[in-house]
Amino acid sequence: MDFGAQLRSAIKAGRKRRAAWVRLLDTTRLFRTGEGRARLCTRLVHRQRVHQTAPDTWEERYPELFDRAAQLMPNARRILSFGCSTGEELISLRRRFGAAEIIGAEINSRSRRVAVRRLASDLQASVVKPTAVSGEFDVIFALAVLQRGPHWVDEAGVDDLSAHYPFAKFDQMVRELVGHLRAGGLLCTMHTHYLVEQSSAAPQLESLSDSPPMCGPFFGPDNRRLATQSAPSIYRKR
Repeated sequence: MDFGAQLRSAIKAGRKRRAAWVRLLDTTRLFRTGEGRARLCTRLVHRQRVHQTAPDTWEERYPELFDRAAQLMPNARRILSFGCSTGEELISLRRRFGAAEIIGAEINSRSRRVAVRRLASDLQASVVKPTAVSGEFDVIFALAVLQRGPHWVDEAGVDDLSAHYPFAKFDQMVRELVGHLRAGGLLCTMHTHYLVEQSSAAPQLESLSDSPPMCGPFFGPDNRRLATQSAPSIYRKR
């Protein structure tokens, strides 16, 4: 095995163990690009509120979920995309909700600026900081955002998320989002570390069994890995 292969193997093993030297290396790499620096800044400045820090997204990322939400709420007036990243999700939603006011909330300032430019021609769309979200919505999307570093969690076989992304943080955000839903409104989720039906907001929600499945791994309120591997992705507020 050549030196490069050995180094890659050592980095992979160290990343699984969350070795300090690998974490320092990964942090140093973030300084190379504007996107990386923005991720690092978001992590440091907004550490109490940030969930997923990776801005990766693309148009039509979850077409089955988007289509089902549009079928269930064809006349939605206000829609929130929580954690909209660089705005591609808002474009996908506009294709299905032509008359709705669509608001994207994004904590990463660089991603937010990109999203604002991308949606400049859509007069019924806006992008704001999460702290600026107000009012009630007919549909709220929180897709691949109520989690932290899912690829590392899978790769490392993590069994306890308490030190990485505790249930309390997830639970607080779900409560906030449900608080912004009108009665009968939809909460649409995908790629969450925890189950919405185990959140403290669950009594206000009805899961829709015919919604597209959301795949695990999932963790429980005690932050420990569950055997459950599938859950509904859409919930209606009672």
